[in-house]
Amino acid sequence: MENTAIGFEEAYKGYFEKLYRVAFRITGNKEDAEDALQEAYINAFKGFTGFSGKSSLSTWLYRITVNSSLRFIKKRNSFPVARFAADAGLSEAGFFESLKAVEQVEDAVLAADIRESCLQMFIECMPKKQRITFVLKVLMQLSVSEVASIMDISESAVKTNVYRARQLMKEHLEGKCSLIRPDNPCNCKLWTSYAIKYGRRAYIPSLKPVNELGLDYRSIFESELSFLSKLVQLYDNQPQYMSGEAFIIRMKELMAKGSVKLLD
Repeated sequence: MENTAIGFEEAYKGYFEKLYRVAFRITGNKEDAEDALQEAYINAFKGFTGFSGKSSLSTWLYRITVNSSLRFIKKRNSFPVARFAADAGLSEAGFFESLKAVEQVEDAVLAADIRESCLQMFIECMPKKQRITFVLKVLMQLSVSEVASIMDISESAVKTNVYRARQLMKEHLEGKCSLIRPDNPCNCKLWTSYAIKYGRRAYIPSLKPVNELGLDYRSIFESELSFLSKLVQLYDNQPQYMSGEAFIIRMKELMAKGSVKLLD
């Protein structure tokens, strides 16, 4: 493919969905993901004519997107259960007991919103390198060598970060989340009921998931899938985004209006 504006647009459209997912999972919200993608698009557009092919085009685009997304990272200092337990003046064990006393609601949309927000908070509590490695290697399922190239770290460092991220998630999810283990004390409908009953719905940021997969979560997580496989299933839902073609049209309009500038 020629390194021209038209060649860039065609290539970018093919990768847009994956690039959006990376930006969203790293930044944690739709607005910052879109801003990061705009910045990444401009940087990639500027550099495309000089792209030498030393790495694959996908690796090059991922690297630019990750670097742009880094500016929008916001770090959380506590996980959902710890945050809500402290707010309620309870220990984590006491908090789970209080959840059991709340009648479940059947609002599937709100429960999905709670689940998505809760899961995203676990990523946002990871150290930066673990967070990026987790997104690229576990959620995007890229190879160790490609993640190493994108992040400019060694393959052993990728494996170390994945291991630490996995252990962190395992510690805080496997013993609590009923989607990972059905007999655990916490589930999305209880979270939803608790948030409604105690007026804490606004404390959980809405990420507006729309691509509901229609999966039977209980049968999936009662199966013999590995912990990481279950995590990928849980995170395989993302908020609505425009198509790659619509994004490129929007970017071209913004650049034509001078709303975004191609800096030298």
